Amino acid sequence: MTPAPAPFEHEMCERNGGFVHETVWALGAVVLAGAFGVTTLTAQSIRPQFGIGVGRAIATGAFRSDTSGEGFNDGWTGMVEMTLHRARSPLGLRLDLVYSAHGANDQLKSDLTTALGQPADESIKLLGANAALTAALGRGSRLTPHVFGGVGVYHVTISVTAGSTTTHNSGTKLAWQVGGDVTYRALFLDIRYVSVAAVSGFPSTTFFPVTVGLRFGERSTP
Repeated sequence: MTPAPAPFEHEMCERNGGFVHETVWALGAVVLAGAFGVTTLTAQSIRPQFGIGVGRAIATGAFRSDTSGEGFNDGWTGMVEMTLHRARSPLGLRLDLVYSAHGANDQLKSDLTTALGQPADESIKLLGANAALTAALGRGSRLTPHVFGGVGVYHVTISVTAGSTTTHNSGTKLAWQVGGDVTYRALFLDIRYVSVAAVSGFPSTTFFPVTVGLRFGERSTP
């Protein structure tokens, strides 16, 4: 998880060519998924619901700690969402934008400092867009559980700081997620598992965002 400075420079050069094609393809996949869902729900009494929340993103797997002990700590996360559903239907299409930020654990910072010969640190930021099919399990109850699953794209930025110099390494990658939430009136608790494909030279990014927030607008009534 601690590449030498050269791979960072090489990765920056890859932003042209293949990287551009990958980014366009990934963004197109999510746009098409969202467009398909919106088209399907059109003319069926669409009712939008909006939400906003904040919480904690819990790192897991090699993202938290690889075989050498290097990894990233838990970070904070924020989310805005829109869910489209038909009246009296348990199904809906959820579109959301999420952001999370994580700092390096002590082992990673120590190894970076040794490798670079000066105090060093590393951080990772993830900005994602997701489209998911959601299903309400409640039947007219104020406490309504949902399950959902879908795909998305995440722009991952990895920053290494050594002394007064910071080097950025980034990529836009496909992701998938599954999870569930519980809504009570306007309040919700959302727990999901997210897996983001690896940026070259790094393991895949996997984490559990736990988010609390508020939802506004029409509710589905199964």
